[in-house]
Amino acid sequence: MGLTDTAVKNAKHKGTAAGNKLSDGQGLYLLVKATGKYWRMDYRFADKRKTLALGIYGDVSLAQARKRRDTARQLLADGTDPGLAKKLAAKAKVAAAANTFELVAREFHQTKLDAWSASYAEKWLRLIAKDLFPYLGSLPLPTITAPLLLDAIRRVEKRGKHETAHTLRQSAGQVFRYGVQTGRCDRNP
Repeated sequence: MGLTDTAVKNAKHKGTAAGNKLSDGQGLYLLVKATGKYWRMDYRFADKRKTLALGIYGDVSLAQARKRRDTARQLLADGTDPGLAKKLAAKAKVAAAANTFELVAREFHQTKLDAWSASYAEKWLRLIAKDLFPYLGSLPLPTITAPLLLDAIRRVEKRGKHETAHTLRQSAGQVFRYGVQTGRCDRNP
């Protein structure tokens, strides 16, 4: 028989070091320890018993834990290890955070410091920081589309700074070409 919200809410630790388990079915259970309540799912993949962490009760409700269990069971049915899929998704999230427009632009700027004059390098970074970083800086490079870039450049044009807008388009193109060369994006919008 499955768990209820009330049973989960009122579950208490029984003093064992390993904690006590309250089963919900299909591998899902609530592990109650002195430190908190944890959603877990036991499964078998490649003839090995594994446990998948699905979250902490309070942050993840019973209904959410069941959805996560169902997603993991679908991955298993498709021949994918849900634990490995979770690790790969976490790595992709970290990689996306490291590939923001601002970080890649600053890295590109650093690579060009020896080739550029000091005044040009300062102007290049100042312009891009003032007009592109506020709108594109926090976005991962692969998610920036041509309309997003165009919107940021049009803001500069609306101020009557047409030459600056042209320069920014060129500078953004340099950043995206550098991103393509370093494998951080597939295209230059």
